[in-house]
Amino acid sequence: MSRKSNRYTEEFRTDVIRMIKEGGRSINDVARDLGVNDQTIRNWLKDEKDHQDPIKSRISELEIQIKAKDKKIADQEMTIDILKKATAIFAQNSRK
Repeated sequence: MSRKSNRYTEEFRTDVIRMIKEGGRSINDVARDLGVNDQTIRNWLKDEKDHQDPIKSRISELEIQIKAKDKKIADQEMTIDILKKATAIFAQNSRK
């Protein structure tokens, strides 16, 4: 999955990728010149490749949707548990 950092702007990443793809420069040369870790650039290239692949893009979108729905379900289950406990408390108080 994508790991985005606020350290480098999207424009900077795009320029670095363009230097490598269109400029014919090696990853190590660009990394050394710009002071960026070479593995970071490799990760950016992999992310770029994944975004261009429609199947991987769709899978990423679906994974994000699943995580959001799982979170929503967990929140709803917690709400239900709280309401059950509150109902039990009110039921006990009304019997007295």
